[in-house]
Amino acid sequence: MRQQFIASSVNELDAIVAALMPIIQIRKKVAFLGQIGAGKTTFIKLLCKALGVETVTSSPTFSIINQYEVEESLIHHIDLYRLKSEEEAFSIGLMELLDDNSYCFIEWPSLVENYFPESSVWIKISTDEQENRTFDIYYE
Repeated sequence: MRQQFIASSVNELDAIVAALMPIIQIRKKVAFLGQIGAGKTTFIKLLCKALGVETVTSSPTFSIINQYEVEESLIHHIDLYRLKSEEEAFSIGLMELLDDNSYCFIEWPSLVENYFPESSVWIKISTDEQENRTFDIYYE
């Protein structure tokens, strides 16, 4: 399945989150693609808030994983930008997180894209000259 959304401002992101929430609540594993500054972290923060997280911290670029508790589940916001090998990803427990029932929102997933469950959702965020964000959504 493919979907596309375009947002011309941050105020339009809540509607995109609401549209995607039913599929994300079922599939739980979401990979985010996009250049630095595309809006991956901003969008993930909105997803976390929609799932019930009250205080969302900053991007886990340095900590690699931020974890939040919500109604009988966990959310893992994972940023693989600084990792250089699959082995590093395995050493932080990524495979276990991809196999469990928690939510995983993963930025910079290309290093381990072959290990994502088939049910994962892929979101590519791109920007244009006018700073519009295009969200291309893919899942099977």
